[in-house]
Amino acid sequence: MKKKVTTDWWNEFFAEFRPFFAKISAKVTNAEIKFYINKLNLKLGQTFLDCPIGIGRIAIPLAKKGIIITGVDIMPSYLGELAEKSNKAKLPIKLFHQDMRKIVFENEFDVVGNLWTSFGYFEKDADNLLVLKKLYKALKPGGKFVIQLINRDWIMKNFVSNNWEEVAGVKILESRVFNYENSSCVTDYAFIKDGEEKTLTSYIRMYSYHELKQMLEIVGFVNIDGYGSVTEEPINRNNREMFIFADKPM
Repeated sequence: MKKKVTTDWWNEFFAEFRPFFAKISAKVTNAEIKFYINKLNLKLGQTFLDCPIGIGRIAIPLAKKGIIITGVDIMPSYLGELAEKSNKAKLPIKLFHQDMRKIVFENEFDVVGNLWTSFGYFEKDADNLLVLKKLYKALKPGGKFVIQLINRDWIMKNFVSNNWEEVAGVKILESRVFNYENSSCVTDYAFIKDGEEKTLTSYIRMYSYHELKQMLEIVGFVNIDGYGSVTEEPINRNNREMFIFADKPM
């Protein structure tokens, strides 16, 4: 069954989704930071575009290590929260409120990242490919790219139609429908707090490693490597996450 989703669903959804960030432990974040620094060969003074940047879970620790961060996000509330944090910590993070399909950076960054399944939001595959084209264009020749996202093959092995949990005082009921025609998942989220309920819907186009690799090659990336964990396991259906690295040719 194909389930309809509202165009530009992210505008309202991510304000309610904010409590989900509490699910990620400092241990997990620190392991990811160490992994990115190692695999991307990040050095003091290098420029890093985090798109979308969210609340800066990765960006702030990198900025504290002397990486020059620029962030793009569609959510004004996330950008406001991040600006407050970075100002308080005296971290010079540049922030832009923009749709990631419309960024205009060109040959500007040493490293570009798209992290924590921030890809596949658009129903048209051409729009998702456009995101990769924009991120590629933002890189300097010889620059490095990383994308982290959920593994479609893991989803197929572990798919659950319904589940609920409580995060940061918010009860969340998820009801999912997977469309095998285009590997998309439409999820109704019921957010319940203080006796009030709000239901919103998300859309994610899920990708397998081979699909993403092909898209990266179409865009022009080379030296594409994928891992199923920060311990560099190979990607297979037992890995929930995929960490994919690539280079822009000189």
